[in-house]
Amino acid sequence: MSSLENKGNLLGDVRAEHDHNMLDTAFYDWQDYKILAEADGRFLVVGRRGTGKSALTYRLMKDWKAQKNFVIVVAPNEEDVFGLRAAAAKYGQTLTRIRSAIKTGWRYALIMELGCALEQYYKTQNMISASALNAPLKKWKGLGDNIVSRLKKTLNDAIIPGESAEESISELATRLNLNSLTCDLDELLRVAGKRVMILIDRLDEGYESDEVGIGIVDGIIYGSDDLRTKTSNIRTILFLRDNIFRAIQISDQDFSRNVEGSVLRLHWDVQELFYLVCKRIRQAFSIDVESDVKVWNSVTANELHGREGFKSCLKLTLYRPRDLISLLNTAFYNAKKQGRKVLIVDDLDASANHISEIRFDDLRKEYSSVFPGIDDVAKSLAPFGPSLNVFQASSAIEKIMQNDENPLVYQHLKILGTAQEVLKALYGVGFIGMADKTSGNIVFSHDGKKPERLFDQNSMLLIHPCYWSALGIKKGFPDQNISEQIYDEYDITISSEVKEQRDLSIGGMIAELGKIELGNEDASQFEDWAKRAIELISAGKLTNIQLKPNGNGSARRDIVGTNMATEGFWRRIREDYSSRQIIFEVKNFEKMSVNEYRQCASYLGNEYGRFAFLICRDTQKELSKGGEMEAFREFYNKNEVVVKLTASFLVSLLSKLRSPQKFDTLDDALTKHIDNHIRLYANGQGGVVKKKGR
Repeated sequence: MSSLENKGNLLGDVRAEHDHNMLDTAFYDWQDYKILAEADGRFLVVGRRGTGKSALTYRLMKDWKAQKNFVIVVAPNEEDVFGLRAAAAKYGQTLTRIRSAIKTGWRYALIMELGCALEQYYKTQNMISASALNAPLKKWKGLGDNIVSRLKKTLNDAIIPGESAEESISELATRLNLNSLTCDLDELLRVAGKRVMILIDRLDEGYESDEVGIGIVDGIIYGSDDLRTKTSNIRTILFLRDNIFRAIQISDQDFSRNVEGSVLRLHWDVQELFYLVCKRIRQAFSIDVESDVKVWNSVTANELHGREGFKSCLKLTLYRPRDLISLLNTAFYNAKKQGRKVLIVDDLDASANHISEIRFDDLRKEYSSVFPGIDDVAKSLAPFGPSLNVFQASSAIEKIMQNDENPLVYQHLKILGTAQEVLKALYGVGFIGMADKTSGNIVFSHDGKKPERLFDQNSMLLIHPCYWSALGIKKGFPDQNISEQIYDEYDITISSEVKEQRDLSIGGMIAELGKIELGNEDASQFEDWAKRAIELISAGKLTNIQLKPNGNGSARRDIVGTNMATEGFWRRIREDYSSRQIIFEVKNFEKMSVNEYRQCASYLGNEYGRFAFLICRDTQKELSKGGEMEAFREFYNKNEVVVKLTASFLVSLLSKLRSPQKFDTLDDALTKHIDNHIRLYANGQGGVVKKKGR
């Protein structure tokens, strides 16, 4: 390649699967590659998008094959993973059960795939046909055309109708004859004098951040680890996106302890990125010069010369190969259109405008599952320009927090609680940086790190330059002072700050209930707790929720909210029972009698319709036989519905809010609760025998 003609991606494609030419001829074997190529200790490789996971998969595959090793690459596709979710869910709905089933099934699947590969090799072909692997291999090959579809069928077939999920999990390894097959395969490889490398990539395909999705990836990690540790001739390496790694780390309490020493986090520094680019420039322009600085200077104008000029380019990226290659590809294309063969600042500026939109879209895609509305919150800060203080940022965010048009976003911001907590979340995902008074640096964290101190109102913040153009911030190329101040934190302890904030907020509220004593003395505290719980559970559905809105009236309702729902459970309540205003009567004791039902029903009528909730401290959400059930039936027969809602049931609903993906499950739980009242209790069925309570 000697010129720019017809080269839209002069330095290679940002997608590794389309970049084989550059990976073959100009691959830079940086430190992380050498660790994986030369040592067996690290089997889980973690990195954000664009840090080189798929490039490593391709290059390791090629280099290991050249060393006469067996190499198997596993890269699931989206549609097969969706099918695997259904099979995994049959073994239970909790992460631990799903993980256990997938761990066993995945280890078996890898053994079968290795057997298929060894059948094609002339030196091991006869050995396989004479081994215990032969029969299960024939069955395995008839189950589908790839590892995931075959695993799905295997898991489905292993379940015996009528047995419990626990029995299915405990018997799975025995039914698959797993331990015996593992030993047979390892011995076969030993005799053949062969070593196998398994590379597992693209585990984000079809991934969903719920219990099933996390459990599947968690099980694949454990299953791969099991196979490598229980054999002598098999090595496995998994490549995992950072956000999935963090989701597993939070959900699986044993994860860090079990795999901590086996994780390699992909990290690029300025020097390594400079070497990577210069190798590609040599190849693209056929430059035969040893000095990297001279190579860089040969394709850039004076203001971009040298390592400092290269650093100024990096400030428009998130210090990832994909960002940098994309930036320079577009810049070279811009230069070509102007008839130039060297880059100037204007070329990079125009390129930054293009990739900024892509980077902002990546931010939305990567974090919207744990931070609903992140794009709207980010855009609210743009009018202040690249730099703003905490007071300005908080004011803008508070306006977003008052907008309840999108229930999911409104609820998430309500859970985070304050504008300060939202700012912490934006810092944790690298959108804003915080000025460090000691060093003068503006510190950015791209891996969820929690700020070591709280923001004060005068703290200065900076929106990361890579997002400026996408947000319409007219500061195309960062001035050198700001560029020099930016410091990106990579080598840090990983945690999902947004997830932690949700969990801490909800966990604190749940813990608070345990400190509220039963009885009249703490009644006002319980009413306040109930109001805040209702605000979270019904966020975006009920508005203007007030505590004792008519405290001086004769009918003193405890909590009232306006029903503005356009779908789901709350819409059903408005349409079926004409309840535009929803009543919540709150009692800080356990046992409900007809008197409490009568008091609650007396508040109905007009805008309040024919429906109300009666909140109490009962430990059972079901109605007790006799008193409660008869009271409910009495008013139901008068066409009035008073539904008991216990504090423990509210706690279960709050717990579901730990994951934004479970937003709709609240409606499902409330719908089922109401259906039980109408289908069972109204007919005198169901209910529990209740002991006497306060």
